Amino acid sequence: MITRYRISGHPIKPTAFILLYIILFSDCRPEPERPLPFYPGKPEIPASILKEHEYLLGRIHQITMFPDSTGVIAKKMEELMQHHFNEEEGYALPPLGLLPSLANAQWPEQIKEILLLTEKLKSQMVHLNVEHQLINAYMNELKQAAAKDKHSEVWEFEKELLRHANLEEQVLFPATLLIGEHLKFQQGISH
Repeated sequence: MITRYRISGHPIKPTAFILLYIILFSDCRPEPERPLPFYPGKPEIPASILKEHEYLLGRIHQITMFPDSTGVIAKKMEELMQHHFNEEEGYALPPLGLLPSLANAQWPEQIKEILLLTEKLKSQMVHLNVEHQLINAYMNELKQAAAKDKHSEVWEFEKELLRHANLEEQVLFPATLLIGEHLKFQQGISH
């Protein structure tokens, strides 16, 4: 028999419990909040990435409208996704707005501030990847509920969300880190 744990009266499955335990009791917790720089000329996140975040949040919001267990699970997942996207948009993705300029050998004026963003991403990579795993655990619960409640559109959403997470982990996050290393190299800053 699989024991189910409860948080705030809501049951969670063992996989979600394990991920929650990892987040709460390991080194992958987010570091204490230090204000990130907000400065004139802060790079803008590429519009295509912001549109994809908006699209995915819109899709999960539609699923929250189902008046059954699928909708209940989707609400928890939507909350986590919103939190996760806010983190990414705060520090992980803005440096990507520099790519066109850097490709043309144009250097930003606010290099120190940009390096703060890339260093924060470096320190939070495990945390962001664990959040991806937690979102995936919710997705598995959502699929089980959707199968029972007969909501086939959840499987297409899963494909889109998985593609997005893979793009972040395999391309976007490494590109942000590479921008930081490139700026350090250009400025003669040692690692």
